[in-house]
Amino acid sequence: MSPVGGRRAERALAVLAWAGLAACFATVVAPMWRGMDRWGGHDWDAALAFRQIVVTSLRDHHQFPFWNPWAGGGYTAWGFVESDTIVVSPWLPLYFLFDLRVAARLEVVGALCISAVGTWALASRFTKSVAGRAFACAVFVANGRWALQATAGHVWHLYYAWMPWALFFFDRAVSRETHARAQRDVVLGGVCVAMLVYSGAVYPLPHTVVAVGLYGALLAASYRSVAPLLRGAAMGLVGLGLAAPRLVPLLDAFRSAPRLVESTESMDLRVFTETLTARAQGFGAHPASPTQWGWHEWGMYIGFVPMALLAVAALQARGARESAARWVGVAFFLLGFGNFHDRSPWHLLHQAPVFRSLHVPSRWMYPAALLFALVAAGMIGRVVARAGRHRLLADAAMLACVLWLGADIARVAAQPMGSAFWMELSPAVVRSPEFHQEQAATPATSYRDGDWSVPLLPAVLANVGVITSTAVAPVGIYSKDATGRIPGQGAKGRGDAAYRGEAFFVDSPAAAKLARFSPNEMVVEVDERARKGDLLVLDQNFDPGWRADGAPVENHADTVAVRLARPGAARVTFRYRPRSLGLGLALFAATLAALALLARRARAAARGTLSECAASSV
Repeated sequence: MSPVGGRRAERALAVLAWAGLAACFATVVAPMWRGMDRWGGHDWDAALAFRQIVVTSLRDHHQFPFWNPWAGGGYTAWGFVESDTIVVSPWLPLYFLFDLRVAARLEVVGALCISAVGTWALASRFTKSVAGRAFACAVFVANGRWALQATAGHVWHLYYAWMPWALFFFDRAVSRETHARAQRDVVLGGVCVAMLVYSGAVYPLPHTVVAVGLYGALLAASYRSVAPLLRGAAMGLVGLGLAAPRLVPLLDAFRSAPRLVESTESMDLRVFTETLTARAQGFGAHPASPTQWGWHEWGMYIGFVPMALLAVAALQARGARESAARWVGVAFFLLGFGNFHDRSPWHLLHQAPVFRSLHVPSRWMYPAALLFALVAAGMIGRVVARAGRHRLLADAAMLACVLWLGADIARVAAQPMGSAFWMELSPAVVRSPEFHQEQAATPATSYRDGDWSVPLLPAVLANVGVITSTAVAPVGIYSKDATGRIPGQGAKGRGDAAYRGEAFFVDSPAAAKLARFSPNEMVVEVDERARKGDLLVLDQNFDPGWRADGAPVENHADTVAVRLARPGAARVTFRYRPRSLGLGLALFAATLAALALLARRARAAARGTLSECAASSV
């Protein structure tokens, strides 16, 4: 076969592979598209509520979604990791163009596509075999864990989609011979890291950072060069700088209300085997008995044959990059077994600052599957290469086997997806023209049949705040202290004896009322009885980002308050901006300036090289 004919045959085989993979992925997500009138269950309620808040803030109030006044008495939306995740994303237009239920499903499919293309590209760094690349996609992209997490509404899990891209650009940056091209890949890898921050990828982000760090360290040891470490560090700095407008407020809010959780979960080899091979993968399935949580936090069906292939490949790793990927996969694999001993890898890592906020260590198994799949892709490529001039036929035969395995994974992964969207709103949910807060959910802020959590989306749609919440962890019911109080929650709602309205005076004969409401700006009218120095309270949880007529506010029993500057009738305007937003924007601008300067120098160096080449040729 001529080289041109060979390339055409390879492209045709790649098209066939993508057609087969697309059919597998379509099988997984198809059940999600049934019942388009239904809303998401489990954690989908909070995820959809956070997306609706973005749309409501931008479209209806023409404000950036800095503050969430609908949950728990109010909390910073821009500083909460799971909210505002569609603001800097490809999906924001979808939520303006389509119904919330349609846009959410499109986001799931879109994230799957990003993951698939990124995994294919990353696997191409380890093999030229079409079958090898397809195997990596089949095992990682939409396996049983992905489907269970998508069903659960753990939308952050979708953004493991950026992990293969980050590894791809890092691996390519390390192998670049020219500094300019390596620099470009470092920047693109940094963009992927930034997208993990903006996407609220609370687990994928640290997992990606650990993967890049370990992979770079192993390559540095193998190549006897610090270049992989330097380029990995540069990629991280670029990513953090580009994400600074979001990251700095997140860290500021986390410092005020740290999320420190215990993590005693563990599994043995029997449970581990069941997670990968049990075919009963419905959302309520119990094929094994793990120590904690439902099966959606453990199951990751890929089947016996792929599991065996991953194990064999881990023993057959060849070359520096495969060996590095193998050992990073082993580290993630061991972490995934959790807290099985006081010297287990997860028990030790969980003492580190960032990881003290994470639990459910079985989540390490999902990226471990990616890393082992890369090594398996390389092994499949070597098997195919042994066919010599019949390599394409061998690759096609191997691809047929891979797609058969992929179809099996897809059929099992599809089982829970029909349970993702099943809830119906209560007929009493009608949008209120005036905002107010309820202490607990009412029929007007609920579903027909509730799930485990306190509903939030119906309240947002009804324009009613609900104090008792599970959606925003820092002011949620699971953050109660020993006295039964939630630190930082001062706001009250109707149904609480201490509720005095959305605005009130602490000790004054004057009356106050909320005259105009929007998420970041609330205008309070006070009557002529108001006196200079009277303490006016806005019934929202205190945050130092609030201002009243441009002046700092006071913390009155964890609510926003201000002393009147003059007596008599007046309108007081409360506005919210995260106090650390300016620092984040400054770091972002500095990062862009540094990247622009580096790009300018690279272009100047390239022009100089061309001039020297032209002069030498003369």
